[in-house]
Amino acid sequence: NRPKATLTQLRSKRRIIAVKGSKEQIETSGIFTTLCCFRRRLAQSQTLVVIVPTDSSTVEDWCSNTKSLGSALWLAEASQKDEWLAYFDELDSTSNESNDLVWFVLNFKGRSVASGKREAPRLFELLGQQLQPQELLDEGDEDAIDGESADRILDLQRHFYSTLTSTSEARGMEALFDGSPAGEVQEVVEEGGRIDDWSTCLAEGARPEGMSISGSDVWFESPTLAYSTCVEFPANAGVDDATLLAVQKWVRGGEEDEWKLSLHQTIPWSQSSRAGGTLRCDCRGCTALARSPERRTFGGIIG
Repeated sequence: NRPKATLTQLRSKRRIIAVKGSKEQIETSGIFTTLCCFRRRLAQSQTLVVIVPTDSSTVEDWCSNTKSLGSALWLAEASQKDEWLAYFDELDSTSNESNDLVWFVLNFKGRSVASGKREAPRLFELLGQQLQPQELLDEGDEDAIDGESADRILDLQRHFYSTLTSTSEARGMEALFDGSPAGEVQEVVEEGGRIDDWSTCLAEGARPEGMSISGSDVWFESPTLAYSTCVEFPANAGVDDATLLAVQKWVRGGEEDEWKLSLHQTIPWSQSSRAGGTLRCDCRGCTALARSPERRTFGGIIG
């Protein structure tokens, strides 16, 4: 049997991400995919996820392969669902009226530090801003490899980083991508953001020479969609505030096709500081986003 605990008992021990929604809302929002993609990072940040279904659905309905969720303690079950639903109603007086997907994040003190409705949280930005790692990140952290498919993704990930850190050949980098602009990058461009092409990003003095990665893992959402994450260690950056969290999105047309990179994103991720920006890259190059003091949404990092 899994251990049981109340929110009060978890204060100072765990952060909490709580989500309320129906099976359809959980699936269409993509929130469970995102949470699974960062399951190792949630464990490293001592964050527990509690999904409170408004119907009779369970984790087996949201995930076709529960064995792939991993052994680390990051996903909890709401044992008193009615009490959780009442708690959501206290936080949001319109939650019952609208039946929207609703979520909130509690820090170690049990205080809400982020919340939203209808759309899934931008978890990647939340990790950098509110859910920093609580364990020491080390260049010797082992990769999590589960089968040949994961091994292939991690081979491609290593190829990507080798190209990123040691060559100025833009064509070599572009060949790793699927050739289609990523929506996450395009939204920045449409808001007036600038893309630096790969020739600029890989130029001597601009590329992150000597950077290493560790602790990679892979999440397969389907036979044609996968995500990999890792921790980046820039060269000569010291111990404090040096590490970054990175995620890559991989796609392919069919199960016999080769995986191609669709999106690469990084964000500062360390114990002692909050991220002030994030980098998104696709087949065209990279664009940087910085935190704006004038608007706070999903952790505060916007274009």
